[in-house]
Amino acid sequence: MADSSFPVRPELLTVEWLEGLIRAGGDLATSERLISFEVKPVGEVIGVLGEVVRVFLTYSHPGAGPPTLVIKFAHKNAENRQIANNTKMYEREVGFFNEIANEVDMPRTKCYFARMDPVTGGNAVVIEDLVGYDVGDQVKGVTLDQVKMVIDAISPLHARFYDNWREKFGHMMTFDSDEYIEGFSPGFFGTWEQAVKNFPECFPPELLDALPRYVASFKKIMKEMGNRKMTFIHGDVKMDNAMFGNGRPESLPVIMIDWQNVMVSNPLQDLAWLAATSLEVEVRRAIENEYLEYYRLKMVEHGVEDYTIEQIRDDYDVGLLFIMSFNILIAGAFVPSSERDRRMAIVGLERAIAAVIDRGLLARIPS
Repeated sequence: MADSSFPVRPELLTVEWLEGLIRAGGDLATSERLISFEVKPVGEVIGVLGEVVRVFLTYSHPGAGPPTLVIKFAHKNAENRQIANNTKMYEREVGFFNEIANEVDMPRTKCYFARMDPVTGGNAVVIEDLVGYDVGDQVKGVTLDQVKMVIDAISPLHARFYDNWREKFGHMMTFDSDEYIEGFSPGFFGTWEQAVKNFPECFPPELLDALPRYVASFKKIMKEMGNRKMTFIHGDVKMDNAMFGNGRPESLPVIMIDWQNVMVSNPLQDLAWLAATSLEVEVRRAIENEYLEYYRLKMVEHGVEDYTIEQIRDDYDVGLLFIMSFNILIAGAFVPSSERDRRMAIVGLERAIAAVIDRGLLARIPS
């Protein structure tokens, strides 16, 4: 049966339901009441895979509770929901907030509610609104200090479950599982040629020569991602998902948002994705060795002492070789709706491809 005990669309929200969540979260005194609310979209109200809204709250007394909340819903159309459910994106985010996050001491948004309807694919995730934080900009790029802050934020998760995720979460989907590979790979297979047509200037001759072999071996590359010690990763570490406190006394240095891609995978997939989306090519070349060594030291600090820099570099290289497919898929699948979207697709291709070529990774494509 479908779970109808929670609202799966913005228009189904009620004062009573929201008040109950805020009170249960310890942010509304018994004597106070939520009087009304107003819903406004965050960015484009309907995205490819869902919608995000900001809820403005009015109480019996001003300041009685949080002034706003952010709520993420699955897409209203079943076809779009299915795209996300093919790789369990809604399910993974709900599982993170309800199970995984409670096991890790790491900076994250407060979650008031997270649930999914397994029958309809609908979901709702209610989180605090990070008022006062500044979102990163993956087109503008990122500094070494910001990379280190992101490593500080994600390394507790990586270390906590490094090679021991099976103890409590053996049921979780892994990156190298047939389930995930068969859910993800058709998207890449169906878009890579269009990406070359859309942005031919981004594909150097050596990559064009290697692409047919890359496509033919793509599932082997995904399998190789799991041929190492794995852990839980964020799965979408890019600057547009990083909220920076910028030194404000009441704020943490950085909080990563959007946990729909959390999964069991190669630990360095997160840093590979950061490099392939948010690091200008020359900046990456200048600081790459430093942030990989910083990552090693943070893993040691959190109790993982046998993760050598040689293995970290190898995991990073395998991650970069796979991650290039994400940038190609994005460039081939989506029609940019703004100049910034187009620029994001271009810099993503440029950064991912440059990293693969700089590090000689075309030679690692299986025959």
